[in-house]
Amino acid sequence: KEQPFVYGIEANRLNPEFPADEKVLIQGIVDVFFIEDGAIVLADYKTDVINSGEDLMERYRTQLDYYAEALGKKWHLPVKEEILYSFYLEKEIWK
Repeated sequence: KEQPFVYGIEANRLNPEFPADEKVLIQGIVDVFFIEDGAIVLADYKTDVINSGEDLMERYRTQLDYYAEALGKKWHLPVKEEILYSFYLEKEIWK
């Protein structure tokens, strides 16, 4: 199921020059997640025209990390799998 979220992180995580005592809000919508064996499986769909799964993962790794962190805190569960699905490549890319 989709999961919208707003998640606060320390500003210096985005840029070391920003103050650590200030928060920045990240807002997004997780395309799909489910709980399996007490842990979260997260997937995000991508339509980018791209040459490889590795390039796609590199492009969206940080986004997946924030999604996983936000879901883990909301549900108080570990995230065991993070997956991108590329419609262009027609395959899953596992982090």
